[in-house]
Amino acid sequence: MALIIEELNRAHRVQARYRMKGDNFTLGRGYDNDVILEDIHADARHAVIRRAEDGSFYLRDLNSVNGTQLLGNARDKSVKFGEISERQVETGDLVQCGKTHLRLIDSDADMVEAVPLHSLENFFEGLSRPAGAIGLLLAVAVATVLISYLGYARKYEWTLIVNLLTGSLIGLLLYAGAWAFIGRVVRHETHFFTHLSIAAIGALVYTGWEWFSSLLNYNFALGKLVQIFDFLVLAAILPAMLWCACYLATNISRGWRWAVALVIPLGFLGIGLAEELVNMDEFTDIPEISTELKYDDLLLRKPVPMEQFIASAPALFDIPIEKTEDEQESDEGNTTPAKGDAESDTTETDS
Repeated sequence: MALIIEELNRAHRVQARYRMKGDNFTLGRGYDNDVILEDIHADARHAVIRRAEDGSFYLRDLNSVNGTQLLGNARDKSVKFGEISERQVETGDLVQCGKTHLRLIDSDADMVEAVPLHSLENFFEGLSRPAGAIGLLLAVAVATVLISYLGYARKYEWTLIVNLLTGSLIGLLLYAGAWAFIGRVVRHETHFFTHLSIAAIGALVYTGWEWFSSLLNYNFALGKLVQIFDFLVLAAILPAMLWCACYLATNISRGWRWAVALVIPLGFLGIGLAEELVNMDEFTDIPEISTELKYDDLLLRKPVPMEQFIASAPALFDIPIEKTEDEQESDEGNTTPAKGDAESDTTETDS
């Protein structure tokens, strides 16, 4: 049986591991220690670990300036913070020497089961290549400009291209950069090109949907229904992107990862959809029709002749006005002539 000393960073990731082989193991900033601490707050000889005759280990502070603290135990949450003068080491003890965090583990301690790789690991590995990420970014740029050009009626100027590319490409780069920074801080892994590839795939899918929805609107004049379809598409794209970002950049559990991926985007999208549904029944004297330019070849149904459309217009756009019972009685009272008026009209007719 041996004692393993793990040096941890602030994110509790292991930076170095040491194996205690003899009966004494010293820790400090001096070069003659078994563990040399790169910490100006640690003494030259800060603490020592010795092996007792029964095989147990004891940690003793060597009257250091800043002392040795027990921060807790990774396996026993009942262990509380306290100053260490001398303590029998329990596997999982978290100790601070100066500002250096150490974890002490018995080499015979049971290890937790290995976490299986997610089925998307190979997919993420393929997206991490710089060439693929840059190719996807260029595909987004080409698709954005092409769809904008095909539906633009006026002269297509270079300033419009610059505005489109600035808004789309810089947005994708900022998204990938932000998650790469979070991953660097939390997990010490950036995955910048993976985040960029995922964002570019999401942008390509939504750009393709925008073109297809404009085609549907051109043929069937969907009006505000397109916004509902937009919500459904974004409700699939955004949670998928956020789930991948949380998986790559954070250490949160599976349940919390799904909660964040679903609640945040669907919450914002739901607010926008609710506003559209509230305003959908409002009366407008201008019917919503598609005014986007399309080629005749993209027409999926037979056009209606102008004369036929005009003849059917009243049935399409005239809205019957429903009257209340009081209004109907009032109208009947106004249209029914009084008895005196009827006799006067009869007399005038006889004369």
